Amino acid sequence: MKQTPFLLFALAILVFGAGCTDPAETGMPENVTPTPAVLHYERGDVAIPINASELPVRGFDANVTEVIAIVLTDRRAGVLLENGWNITSVRTSIKTGYAEVDLNRTYVDVEFRSGEESPSFFIEVDKQERHTDKGRCNVPFWDGGLHADPYPEDYHQNLSTHLCYVFDHHHNERVVMVYNETTIFYLYPSYGREWYENVEMQR
Repeated sequence: MKQTPFLLFALAILVFGAGCTDPAETGMPENVTPTPAVLHYERGDVAIPINASELPVRGFDANVTEVIAIVLTDRRAGVLLENGWNITSVRTSIKTGYAEVDLNRTYVDVEFRSGEESPSFFIEVDKQERHTDKGRCNVPFWDGGLHADPYPEDYHQNLSTHLCYVFDHHHNERVVMVYNETTIFYLYPSYGREWYENVEMQR
């Protein structure tokens, strides 16, 4: 019975010592919530936040913060964001060529959408070279004609004089976008309207 106070004292020392242990000294991970990677697209008075940590990554892992920082320097990204489109995902894949596949070289497609029913526009990012590359809309090409596939139900695009025109069937064939691989020339309802009207007058 005389040993009981000593055992209680030793137990108290152990409990107190455990409570004062520094996780950095023991190698134990600290329970710290990571700071969200919020980047901003800025032009003039416009500032649009992009929370890179919330974007889904499709494919294999990518440094999303780095990819978004690169894509935000592209004028096409600014056109889309300023007209209400959002960055909705990041997609990675291996870069392929005609002769070989370089397993160490990847490219990343950053997806933009203006709503759940809208088409997607992708801007390719070359992480190794730290610049953007080709852009494309994901709706099918359809030019009509005798042997054409059935008429698309929602959106389609066709190629005219090296420009891609995207049409919206829900709104009487309204032109939604005009672009090529490197530039967005027109985006409904505002961007490039003067350019678009001039082009339509010449057609």
